[in-house]
Amino acid sequence: MSLLDLYMLRRYSVCMVLSVLSLWGISFVVDLIENIDVFIDHEAELGQIARYYLYRTPYWVILTLPISSLLGTLFCLTGLARRSEVTAAKAAGISLYRLLLPVFASAAVFSGLAFLFTDLVIPPATYRYNSVRDEIRSYNRNDGSRRHVLLQDRDDQILFARSYDHGKRRAHQALYERFDGSKVAERAVGRLLVWRDSTWALIGAHRYALSGGAFQATALDTLHLPSIGLRPEDFARQQKKPTEMNYRELEAHIERTRANGEDATRHLVDLHLKISFPLTCLVIVVLGAPLAANSRRASRANSLGVGILICFVFYSCVKTGQALGWNEILSPWLGAWLANIGFGVLGLILLVRAHT
Repeated sequence: MSLLDLYMLRRYSVCMVLSVLSLWGISFVVDLIENIDVFIDHEAELGQIARYYLYRTPYWVILTLPISSLLGTLFCLTGLARRSEVTAAKAAGISLYRLLLPVFASAAVFSGLAFLFTDLVIPPATYRYNSVRDEIRSYNRNDGSRRHVLLQDRDDQILFARSYDHGKRRAHQALYERFDGSKVAERAVGRLLVWRDSTWALIGAHRYALSGGAFQATALDTLHLPSIGLRPEDFARQQKKPTEMNYRELEAHIERTRANGEDATRHLVDLHLKISFPLTCLVIVVLGAPLAANSRRASRANSLGVGILICFVFYSCVKTGQALGWNEILSPWLGAWLANIGFGVLGLILLVRAHT
């Protein structure tokens, strides 16, 4: 690694860290202004408020990472351009590609770390943030009552309920399924699912079974399910939301949702976004680097304005692609990758033109 590479890395890293800290500070102040009345009305303790912001910080860091990357790039390279350091490097025979290589390499590393951060840190942090938020607002998440509970049991069995009342140990509008490989071998639906004598029983049940190629339908007042190993405590345990799941958990959730005959399009888009959004760090740097390297007269205020404008358009494209994917106008993967593809192509065009 040459002295020039170390110089570029140091300048870019300093600008990047300062951008991250500044945007975190802005996010903190805005959120505090919005929620200070909630903290006061519900008499939140200082420890609760501290945990609230501690667990929210990872989400803010990833959400603002594209802006931080772009602002770091603009501040770093416009400073070099104003002092004619870019011109001096070109006069010394160093191409623009070679000059920007450390910046692109750093952005690629940040993107990889962002993916790991998104998959390993944000889901549990978001789960704890939601718990602390509801605790502050006096929503009882620990009473055991749940809505839309989907649990997988041993021997390829699943239970689904529209709602569960832990105090009475019963679920409403329940569905039981047992799989044989990838096919449903048995299905039962009932008005109630109750816990009796250490086993579950469907009340007002209709049982459908496929045995030896023959389909059987039976109506029963009570259908006992002794093969189910789940207990009331399993129903009472807080179910994770898709935003609180990592990549593998969300992927498994999508498979269960599909097996239950439900639409998983939105979850598929969110699954692809878990990969595409961290890569925006690299895409946005490829777009911003050629703009900054050739702007000799740009001030920091101009760089900030350009960065905010680009990021506003970029985030709008991300949300547009997500909405188009959710509504099946675009395929889930294309909806999640639309902004990256469009801005990536535009960035490469600007980079080639800036080099010539």
